[in-house]
Amino acid sequence: MTAGLTPKRLEAACLGAVLVLAAALRLWRLEANGFGTEYYAAGIRSALQGGALMFYNSFDPAGFISLDKPPVAFWIQAASAALLGFSGWSIHLPQALAGVASVALLYRLVRRPFGRAAGTIAALLLAITPVAIAIDRSNNTDSWLVLFLLLAAQAALRGRGLSLVLAMALLGVAFNVKMLAALVCGPALLAGWWLAGTLDLRQRLAWMTAAGVTLVVVSLSWPVAFDLTPKDKRPYAGSTQGNSMLELVIVHNGLDRFVRPRTAQAPPLTQAPQQGYQAYDAVPAGPWRLAMPRLAAQFAWLLPLAAIGLFVLRRRDGLAPSLVLWGVWLLAYGIVFSAAGGIFHVYYLSALAPPVAALAGIGAVKLWRRGPRWLAAGLILGAAWQIYIAGAALGWTSVWLGFPIVALAAAAAALWRDKRPPAAIGGAALLLLPLAWALSAIFSPGNLTLPSASLPRWLGLDDGRGPLLSRSYPSLSADPKLHAFLADHRGTARFAVAAPTTQLLAPLIVRSGLPAMAVGGFFGNEPILTLDAFDAMVRRGEVRYVLLPARVRATDFTRWVRANGKPVDEAEWRSESLEGRRPLVLYDLRPGQSL
Repeated sequence: MTAGLTPKRLEAACLGAVLVLAAALRLWRLEANGFGTEYYAAGIRSALQGGALMFYNSFDPAGFISLDKPPVAFWIQAASAALLGFSGWSIHLPQALAGVASVALLYRLVRRPFGRAAGTIAALLLAITPVAIAIDRSNNTDSWLVLFLLLAAQAALRGRGLSLVLAMALLGVAFNVKMLAALVCGPALLAGWWLAGTLDLRQRLAWMTAAGVTLVVVSLSWPVAFDLTPKDKRPYAGSTQGNSMLELVIVHNGLDRFVRPRTAQAPPLTQAPQQGYQAYDAVPAGPWRLAMPRLAAQFAWLLPLAAIGLFVLRRRDGLAPSLVLWGVWLLAYGIVFSAAGGIFHVYYLSALAPPVAALAGIGAVKLWRRGPRWLAAGLILGAAWQIYIAGAALGWTSVWLGFPIVALAAAAAALWRDKRPPAAIGGAALLLLPLAWALSAIFSPGNLTLPSASLPRWLGLDDGRGPLLSRSYPSLSADPKLHAFLADHRGTARFAVAAPTTQLLAPLIVRSGLPAMAVGGFFGNEPILTLDAFDAMVRRGEVRYVLLPARVRATDFTRWVRANGKPVDEAEWRSESLEGRRPLVLYDLRPGQSL
């Protein structure tokens, strides 16, 4: 080692290189992802129009209905849009930066107990985890969930009483990012804190009580404030039947994740050009679910190394607090995701990326220290696992299987020569398939609302997820001529237009900022208004136009609109460039009346 390259400088250089890679994978071509989940983007466009709209997480600029997630991640996105201007890039940027911050934080968490090499490898693995890159390049909220959980883990591992209170406060903030999904990590934080501390039993119980109270207060502060606000002073609680944010916590963002609601089976009206498209990842729930190649390819390329990191213990490891925290984190989310038979998307697996990366980094260093034979065994397990994933996804004759085969050759060389260098080459070869999957999230992102990584998709192969999940479809209402017509003909109406669902209106709100009414909420079945109440609003001049797909499931609302409205001539509001898309019909509920 030269005099100028000290261990600290080498450490800084390695970490810097990892962070540059993480940033490049998350920021490169970020603008190509458009507005991502336009349902959420509409909420950001609305938040920029008023403080109350932002606080209550309103979907629309009129404050008619809220988004179906808590607000913390959206507040951050709104701040970015306010500073940089509203665009797809500005609302995706915070998640990309949160992803890079998570990589840096994981390095610190692993480095402290297990050394620089383990920390660097763990950070590198998180930086290239395919599902982490896919979600960090979107405006979904999971990037912030992961970052706040890592911050909570950092606090918990200090082992002091106040550190547990801080950890639970951060977990409460994570709850206000993604509700019950955050609390799955609670047992891991508590286990890590318990083993890291030296307090006596009475002190532990006292601090646990204080931390529990803190968690409840921070977690429920916003949902309770929402519910205590008079209903006529706030938006309707989206995706609920009883207009309650606490119901949203328990039902749609809780039980519905385990038992799929019947209404959730229909594909979104604004995206599916045909009926029968699979809107959720149909991987059967059960103990082997996460081992299925379609899901394992998102996060688990180095899972054998993670198992080694967790179970191959040295005497001094014992029940290391950090090791237990990562193990319980992995186990808790693994059990929940394996059992979730309801609404399930592959990007949820981003919550598993930190513990897998941390344990794999630890496992790699353990194997290196134990010698070439242990390294060879690890390479064989890792290569066999990657051949299983890639072979099932790409075909058993795919040239991409060459990378894990190189790792097998390196394992053989390590055994033959009883040297470590061949194993290092094999370890590098095991990084290439996950990196290729990660790059697919940049060059072939698929459905931008439901982020995922898929090398088969990038290569033009069938990845088994169906057409709805494997590509994005043009938005039906993203028509500037329609927006101009509604703006010109709105007059004094509170709403420029109404529609059955939020999906149909989100593109319009995102691109025009016009107030719009989603009469039935996200799925079209929420009891927000009765027909009599809607009729009264029409008579008062609060809404005049209704937008419906030409082919839509008949409901009391659609039948009422067709009976009481008159279709507006398409030449007045529809762009010729949109010919060939699934048609929409714009109804005028007060034909012949002046504005």
